[in-house]
Amino acid sequence: MNTRLPVVLAVALLSAAIATMPADAAPRKKHTRTLAAVSPAASVAQPPTDRFLACDVRVRDYLREGGAVTRVTKIEVDDARLQLNIQHEYGEAGKSSRKYLRGDTEEEMRKNLRGILDEFAAAAKAATAGRAWYVVAARKVMPDSRDGSGETTSPWTAVVLADFDGKCRPITFYQSVDRTKLDPELNKKLDE
Repeated sequence: MNTRLPVVLAVALLSAAIATMPADAAPRKKHTRTLAAVSPAASVAQPPTDRFLACDVRVRDYLREGGAVTRVTKIEVDDARLQLNIQHEYGEAGKSSRKYLRGDTEEEMRKNLRGILDEFAAAAKAATAGRAWYVVAARKVMPDSRDGSGETTSPWTAVVLADFDGKCRPITFYQSVDRTKLDPELNKKLDE
């Protein structure tokens, strides 16, 4: 009987050691998994997303001397004339200036055409997703005339900006904005 006591005692101690090992190991594994799930970037506070996304700086820069901004709701592509029809929350901004095909050969022109149509499709997609804006700004803060028409009857000009994959891109410029043709609410925003 004396020989059985040490064996029973050894088996009991071994069983107790084995029984406690998974209990101690489980919390360590869970703790390790928890730490691995929290990335270092997540622990740093991220600034809130700006309502103008990648166009945040440009929109505000154009509005520094007054103006108004509204979300573009729809962009219709006229692929035959290579122009866009822009619609915003207060109505229609109008048609963009036409793009011209460039290139010395038909293949170069075809490549240019594909690029223009891809850009138009991306603009329409950005408008549908709420990532495009119609900005009416004072002429003195907008870039120089792109179409060379020299039309400067209005002190207001406009640009349509869109966020393409985190980059702000101008879609089209309007060289002169007639305030009498604007929606009264949008006109009121220009006076603020």
